[in-house]
Amino acid sequence: MRIFLQISFAIAIAVNLTGCLTSVVTLPVKVAYGTGKLAVKGTAAAVRAVIPNDEYEDCLKAQKKNPVIQCKEPDED
Repeated sequence: MRIFLQISFAIAIAVNLTGCLTSVVTLPVKVAYGTGKLAVKGTAAAVRAVIPNDEYEDCLKAQKKNPVIQCKEPDED
């Protein structure tokens, strides 16, 4: 009976510790993912700032299909 209790106790501890182990292992992955996500967002914002988009031209094309659409002229810098 004693060996059965020891094995049951060992299994219970192992099952409970897997939750802690999972948290410890996944934490660095979550941190790396969050850091990479911020770096990608920053890079995308920088690219958008440098490369102008053709929003006005796209709006004019849409306006030809639907005259109700109003397009704002881009500011000249």
